[in-house]
Amino acid sequence: MMLALGIMTITTSCSDEKEEPAIPAAKNIEGIYTGDMTCTVMNSEFKYENITLSVNATDDATVNVIISEFGVPPMKVQSINISGMKVYGNNGAYTLASTEFSGNDNGKKYSGTAHGSFADKTLTFGFNLQYGAMPMPMVLSFIAPKK
Repeated sequence: MMLALGIMTITTSCSDEKEEPAIPAAKNIEGIYTGDMTCTVMNSEFKYENITLSVNATDDATVNVIISEFGVPPMKVQSINISGMKVYGNNGAYTLASTEFSGNDNGKKYSGTAHGSFADKTLTFGFNLQYGAMPMPMVLSFIAPKK
């Protein structure tokens, strides 16, 4: 009987422990990332150094991504703002769902599709960009750790 009482006490005390609340996916990846970005256009590859991506949570499962300026005139992109990217995942591994975007950069219209992932405190981000009157898209990829 004492053994049964002891087991019940242990079981009861273990179930009284409170779990830590889970941090929403968007808050886990929110931050500043700085690194190099690769751009491919018609089999030609360019590298842009020290590019910054700002990831800002707008709610528990959505982020806005702002990509700093890159390129050289006359094809210098001032910045790209991608709003409403859905984020899902847990335990340090997250996916940024494929999202279409468009905007205007100093009179040049742009559009594209972006996607990404986050694991091991590192953001992997890619997007296709149709910029201005360019007949072909720019295919861009970026990998950087969270600061």
